[in-house]
Amino acid sequence: MHSGIPLLILLALALAVAPVTAGFPYTCSVDSDTDWVVAGGSGGAAVTVTVLSGSVAVPGLPVTFEISPGLGSITPATGVTDAQGHASATFMPGTVSGAATITARVESPAGEVVGTCEVGIDHAAPYRISMTAYTPEVTVGETTAVTVRLVDRYGNPVGNRRIAEMVSFTVGSAGGDAGFWNGSAYPDTLVGEVDAEGNATVTLRVSQVSGENLVFIDPPGQVPDRFLTIYGVANGVPASITHAVTPSAGSPPYQPADGTSKFTLTYTLFDRYGNPSGGQAVRITTSLSSEGERLLTTNSVGQVTIGYGPKETTGTVTITATAVANSSVTVSQPVEFTSTAPVNMLLTASPQNMPSRDVKPESEARIRAKVMDIKGNPVFGETVAFEIRAIDAGIYAQTEDPSLVSASALTNADGYADVVFCPGAFTTDRNNASYSATATGTCEIVATWGNISRTIAVTWKNYPYLSVETFTSDETVAVNDTIDVTVLLRGDGWALQPDPIDAMLVMDRSGSMERETDVTDASGHAISRLDAAKISAKTFIGSMNEDADRLGMVSYDYEGGVTLDADLGSDFAVVNASIDSLDADNGATATRAGLKSAIKHLIENPSSNPKAIRAVILMTDGNWNNAGSPVAHGTGWPAGGAYTFSNYATVLESSNYRYYTGFGGTLAGSPLSCANGEFTEQNLSIYAKNHGIRIYVIAFAFTPDNVVSTTFRSMAEHTGGFYRHAPNTQDLTDIYSEIAGELKTEAGVNTEMSVEFETVEVNGTLEAGADVFDYVYVPGSSTLIKSLNSTYTRDDTLNWANNHALSFDIGTVKLNQVWETTFRLKVLTDGNINVFGSGSTIAFNDGAEALNLPDLFITAVPGLNNTGVETMALVVDNLCCTGAEPYLDLLPVAWEVNYSGAATVSQTVSYSSDGGNTWVCFDARPAVTTHGVTPDSTVLDVRRLPPGEYLIRVHATSPDTPDARADLATPVQVGSSGQVKIQIR
Repeated sequence: MHSGIPLLILLALALAVAPVTAGFPYTCSVDSDTDWVVAGGSGGAAVTVTVLSGSVAVPGLPVTFEISPGLGSITPATGVTDAQGHASATFMPGTVSGAATITARVESPAGEVVGTCEVGIDHAAPYRISMTAYTPEVTVGETTAVTVRLVDRYGNPVGNRRIAEMVSFTVGSAGGDAGFWNGSAYPDTLVGEVDAEGNATVTLRVSQVSGENLVFIDPPGQVPDRFLTIYGVANGVPASITHAVTPSAGSPPYQPADGTSKFTLTYTLFDRYGNPSGGQAVRITTSLSSEGERLLTTNSVGQVTIGYGPKETTGTVTITATAVANSSVTVSQPVEFTSTAPVNMLLTASPQNMPSRDVKPESEARIRAKVMDIKGNPVFGETVAFEIRAIDAGIYAQTEDPSLVSASALTNADGYADVVFCPGAFTTDRNNASYSATATGTCEIVATWGNISRTIAVTWKNYPYLSVETFTSDETVAVNDTIDVTVLLRGDGWALQPDPIDAMLVMDRSGSMERETDVTDASGHAISRLDAAKISAKTFIGSMNEDADRLGMVSYDYEGGVTLDADLGSDFAVVNASIDSLDADNGATATRAGLKSAIKHLIENPSSNPKAIRAVILMTDGNWNNAGSPVAHGTGWPAGGAYTFSNYATVLESSNYRYYTGFGGTLAGSPLSCANGEFTEQNLSIYAKNHGIRIYVIAFAFTPDNVVSTTFRSMAEHTGGFYRHAPNTQDLTDIYSEIAGELKTEAGVNTEMSVEFETVEVNGTLEAGADVFDYVYVPGSSTLIKSLNSTYTRDDTLNWANNHALSFDIGTVKLNQVWETTFRLKVLTDGNINVFGSGSTIAFNDGAEALNLPDLFITAVPGLNNTGVETMALVVDNLCCTGAEPYLDLLPVAWEVNYSGAATVSQTVSYSSDGGNTWVCFDARPAVTTHGVTPDSTVLDVRRLPPGEYLIRVHATSPDTPDARADLATPVQVGSSGQVKIQIR
């Protein structure tokens, strides 16, 4: 019996341990319920281990679970197989994507058995763009790769191992032709797929037009959009070339061989798309082998500029420019250097007709002798002698002979030798038997240079006439350039004084005159209507003659507020002071009362000169609303009667007026009123006209009611004055000036001028005007006509085409008025040119008198002496940021510009916070105009910029050098990641 006990124990032990199928080893398999989990996600993977011996599950074996380091966790870490041979655990991913290997280690009776499985950890949802890679500047029409990398919130690349995310790219460009390669074409929108590293890469072809290519990136999900700017740079291989030479006139163009004059040649290269081809090498050679060659580089607008010359020997040289990258792009230009020996002289006087010195002591004329070379070019430094001959004053008694201020002069750079001529003076003694109010004197002025002499006649007079002066904008010009010709006509009237003027200013100072105008004072504040009216009224006063004229002033608001501020008199300072003291009140607008007071004051203070011109100038900024109609329209009410006018009225008083005793009209009825005053002197226009007084009315800064403007116009015109509306301050000033001119005596009438160009004298020979000049219409400049009251331009193109003449119906020219016209001519040929043809005349005083336009010479040369240099350079150097990092408020930047060209330098200063991919301009510097080294500096305000590393760039350009650019060698720190900024608003 006892011998059976051990057997039972062994049997139990056999039942308690894993059953083993004879001849079969232990096996371990590991499985997951999912192939993928998400980094940082809340969902894990259920992991099951199965242990078998053959096909029989083995229970009760210890199991240990392991996971790849850093990829997550697994719980529980240990277990025991159950009756089905299973042990389970849960794998939870960490925040790192990748492939997690799960290992199960089983302790079997036969030793350790190991099983594994792999669970993919996918990235989380796309969160941001971690990187963009692209070339910021690309040659126009060429391609570049644009790459965007997506990551999740943990920094894992959003790869394509499970699902490939899509990124949309869209591009816009100036030319509209930029696009992304899709395998067959370049549409402007393309969707790219990320690769395993989270990169979406597309191929962009930038526009064929230089400028910005704006790429819009639209990532998936909630990832913010992004814009990239890729600049299409015009630096492609040259396909064509153009050139310009200055001076350009002549065939070939020429310059004097004077040792100073040069040619300037500018070459412009273009790529196959027509863009300027910048950054390209150009080889410059000449037909003189001894001069070798120059290698230059085009600037950002595709240009190189060279200067050629000067020369001291005559001859022709051919200059050739060839693109190094494409030798078929080439152009040649011959130029000529000519002799400079002087050979000819011309003589002019301006004016040729002038007042005698007894009536205008400062009267003088400019005598000009011009010395020229064989080409008509001016010659500098030649001595010209001047003398007066053949003085003829006829029967008139001269108290002073004509004279020259100097007897000789040297020619200037324009070839002119100038002296001043002083005309004679006649007796002013009316008892002298030889006295005449219409005396005339003449003489000849002779200029001598070497063996060449020229003579011109001049005239001086002591009676009123119209004089003419002429001049040009340039006396030496290049062929194909333009000149502005000015003819100035004066109503001199030195022996005829105008009739004296008695004028009363009537100024509205009602409450509305406090309103602002379109004009600001020195501090930028808008001035009031009254202040503007003061300025304009003083303009009128400044036009009057204190020796002959008299002025006074009345101001008003409501009827009882009319004041005589300045008696009629010749002390204009009193009137100006009265104007300065005016203040706007809050009262109504009693225009009738103010006007009546001024007319009455003129009547009570007559001039001693019966020819005196008498006028009232009324300025108001509102409809009358107190004292009623100035022309007595409607019903008249006497003072103290039944009808009263409100001192604070704001509505037009159109049908009632204040009746004035003694001005006519019948008072009748009860209460007393007048119904017939409009046809008596109650109508102030009748009152003024009956006493020889003109009325001028200005409505300022408001639009009057129709009844008001109609009344003002009829009232003024009935007296010989006029009505004007001045919507702004400038118009008000102009109208006061117009009135001043209207009051002055006329000096001439029906004036006409004809400027003839049918034939023009060139180098002493008459040539067809069409071959010498062409008329140029320029709005605002040619043909510009300025008279006393207006300035305007007209187009004379048709007149020129018809007969090569310009005609002007000038009309009435008043005493001391200056009428002026300026027109532009294009010069078509070289030589010494007398601008006006022989038939150019001015007729005035109904044709009774006439003036010839004086000779006016210009020299047209193949070009101006534009000084150039053979090669020009531009360098930006020593760029640095001063001060200590990090920069928290202001970042000071300093550099130097070294320039040897003949133009000016423009500079922009930019910063980049993304390693130089994108640049933001923060300063455009003033132009550098000096040659040599110029220090410069600026400051970048970084207070609103995000912290980070910043680069600084200075880009400089000039028309005659390649562009120059300097970047900081290393970035500087702006702000710090931990800094706290408080913004106060």
